[in-house]
Amino acid sequence: MYTTSASERRKCVRLKGHKRAILIQPNGMHHIRDISFAGLSFRCPRDEVFSAQWPIEIIIAGSLLGVIGVSVRLVREQFYGAGSVSTPGKEVGVEYLALNENNRTLLARLLSYLRQTART
Repeated sequence: MYTTSASERRKCVRLKGHKRAILIQPNGMHHIRDISFAGLSFRCPRDEVFSAQWPIEIIIAGSLLGVIGVSVRLVREQFYGAGSVSTPGKEVGVEYLALNENNRTLLARLLSYLRQTART
């Protein structure tokens, strides 16, 4: 039977991103679809290729909130839009690798901001 502690479950609760939540990576910028203390997801063009791990920045446009220099690794790619009117692309999920204490604190502030703005 699979069990997790309350703190582990809380760590993985994902918050919906909004249009001001932006991921910056070497291949460009993308809107964050959802984010948690464990990782995040975003959409990108179908042909975008990722290395085993790469650095990212997470920002909230129009604010001073941001997390810089975080390494991530790919955990999921799901293709969408084939044979439809929308532009084909893929949804990508990544997990953070070894967040330092400073970035963990900044991420907590960013997630708190997203929680507060989701209610309004």
